[in-house]
Amino acid sequence: MSLEKESTGDGSETFRHPVLGELYHTRSGAVTEALEKYSVPLKVWLKESPVLLDVCFGLGYNSAAAIDVIRQKGNNSLITIYCFENDREILRKVMSVSPGFGSYSLIKNFVNKFLEEQVVVFEEENVRLVMFFGDAREEVRKVRAGADYVFLDPFSPKKQPGLWTTDFMKDIFAAMKEEGCLATYSYARSVRVALESAGFKVFPGPVIGRRSPSTIACKHKKTL
Repeated sequence: MSLEKESTGDGSETFRHPVLGELYHTRSGAVTEALEKYSVPLKVWLKESPVLLDVCFGLGYNSAAAIDVIRQKGNNSLITIYCFENDREILRKVMSVSPGFGSYSLIKNFVNKFLEEQVVVFEEENVRLVMFFGDAREEVRKVRAGADYVFLDPFSPKKQPGLWTTDFMKDIFAAMKEEGCLATYSYARSVRVALESAGFKVFPGPVIGRRSPSTIACKHKKTL
């Protein structure tokens, strides 16, 4: 079964998973979601040489949004993004979309090198992208450099419950720096409980494209 391309509310494109039946991004706007639910609320431009984990990389929109906003804010230091994905089909679709991110050519070059030459570490324009291909629950334990920021973007807890468990959140927690923060689109009670059980302090994030807010979770911050 092939992935079906669909347009979203801001004009950017995404795909629907043929088995799970869910879109890879919110219908209200894929590019808007990448910026406003992940990079902007976490203020990813504030750290010098930021390290990010992009869990469920997909089309790479979240990573591209982060690179764009970090550079737009005048932060020209090295950006390192660890990208977790287990589906080559969605990676192939990176070549078929043009979401308008200034850095998306980097994403395309990185994914192409991985798919065609099995290159897992790609560096260009002071951006280092590293592919962790496989089950994110296992791959995240391989992270050695602590992350400043985490984008957690699996399919819904109903469709992919294994990527929303307390055990997985604990492994993500362990992969982060002391002042690290995580963003995810879900505000489900089970997700918040799993994050809190793993040691995170949890806050409501912005409301984008749905009635409920997204979620921000930080290791040690008392307030955002």
